[in-house]
Amino acid sequence: MKVSAKAGELILDLLYQYTGQDNDQLERTFYQLNPHIRSEVFSVDTIVALPEVNRTLKTQHVMKSWD
Repeated sequence: MKVSAKAGELILDLLYQYTGQDNDQLERTFYQLNPHIRSEVFSVDTIVALPEVNRTLKTQHVMKSWD
């Protein structure tokens, strides 16, 4: 997916905004997809490609300790 990044925006903030994650592997993949990006902050407005993220929903089951 390609998105527009604004000048002054942090890469990690952009990743979290669109993927809900900001881990090291995601950041590494981002730089591989966007070799023209050289810093942690966008210096100008630009279009960037975001890595695909597997979104798995964590489900929780209710347990009763009494009956």
